[in-house]
Amino acid sequence: MTATIPSQSAASTDELTPYQLCHDIVARTRADRVLWFARRENQWVPMGSSVQSETAVDSPVARDWSSILSHIRESTEPRTDTVFQNQLDRYRENSGAQTILILPLRAKEATEATSFLILETFDSSAQQVDSADLRADWESISGTLAPALQRAVDQFQTSPSRPKRRFSREIWATVLAAVTLVLAFVQVPLRLPVAGSLEPIHQQRLFAPTAARVVTVHVEDGQQVEPGTLLLELRSDELDLQTQMVAGNLATAKAELAGRRTIRSDRSNQSSSSDTSTESSGLQSSTNELVLRERIRSYEKQLELLQAVQESMTIRSTVRGQIRRWDEKETLVGRDVFQGQWLFDVVDSSAGMIADLELAEQHIGHVLQAQSESQPLICRLRLRAQPDVSWTGEVQDIASAVHPNAEQQPVIRLDATVPSTLKGVTDQPMGSTVVGDVAAGRRSLAFVLFRPFFDSLREIW
Repeated sequence: MTATIPSQSAASTDELTPYQLCHDIVARTRADRVLWFARRENQWVPMGSSVQSETAVDSPVARDWSSILSHIRESTEPRTDTVFQNQLDRYRENSGAQTILILPLRAKEATEATSFLILETFDSSAQQVDSADLRADWESISGTLAPALQRAVDQFQTSPSRPKRRFSREIWATVLAAVTLVLAFVQVPLRLPVAGSLEPIHQQRLFAPTAARVVTVHVEDGQQVEPGTLLLELRSDELDLQTQMVAGNLATAKAELAGRRTIRSDRSNQSSSSDTSTESSGLQSSTNELVLRERIRSYEKQLELLQAVQESMTIRSTVRGQIRRWDEKETLVGRDVFQGQWLFDVVDSSAGMIADLELAEQHIGHVLQAQSESQPLICRLRLRAQPDVSWTGEVQDIASAVHPNAEQQPVIRLDATVPSTLKGVTDQPMGSTVVGDVAAGRRSLAFVLFRPFFDSLREIW
């Protein structure tokens, strides 16, 4: 049976799209889904669906129904067509449809169907709906929907076809191939992240020579000093006591040695000292003197070392520069410090600054490879506290050892140049934190984009 679409005046459904028309049919019938196909270039292609606004020509549902509808002929009963029935059964099994009603639609004067409506039900738990029920539902609404359906079919068949849908697979394959070629063969700069601080090129770093107490600080933070300027004095009660003990032991040993020499001299002046007991006593005395002399030399070396340590506790500047302190004078005076503790620096600001940078150990291979190719290792850096203050430097030195950073991650130190003056900065920002990146040659675009993934694989293997 073919449903005829009469040519009548426009109804309220004039402005509905194929998707809206299909959705309206579902709302007014017991169908769960409606598909709408029309003929174009001797092929049945989807016009609309009640479940989505646009159905792709190469979708599985569109391909299945295009093949099924191609076996329907106006002159034959579709149910007698074995191929048609087999395809419909296979579609029903794959889709899970319970009831399917195929409605060929044609214009009033047409002899062949211009489109097909497919009404489907899926819910097997509800009251069974057969094709006769769906057909009755359709006949009750076909009169009001007929004009809109016919206009949509006419517009669809007269509109130009869109070959881009037909060749979407080829287009996507071409795009994918082009993207692959670009990723694989286009070379772009590889830049690796670095971070660090600004440090002076020339400076005297002052450390505590021993565990002691700060008794006097003769300079202030930012003060300019000359070579030989007294900076700081330390004192250690334990060192003083040890020095006094060694000095006392030295004096005692010298006095004992002098006494033994006097006794030996007196014995040598006695004329009756030629007997055996006298010779034995003289030999013992000489041995004791040798022991005392060795002890005296040991005490003298100890005293010399202790006095050198005490002299080092009076710290003087060896360079011309500016004091840079880590603490205020009031809290530094009277503080106990341990051996090797940093006290402050004397910075020669006129010599300029360097960027003391840290590079993750896993990236050092890229940097060394770029260096082996005689390429300058250019850094792009900026102050973290002032992002608008930026400059370009060049790596001057790469450390040969790995050390842990503040987060206990292995890093390599790099020294990079810094301009003598930074635009936008009035004072030398010594110690300021800097961030940026260092150039490490050129790599493929794919490697640069997916470098974190490649680095992870390298760590695993």
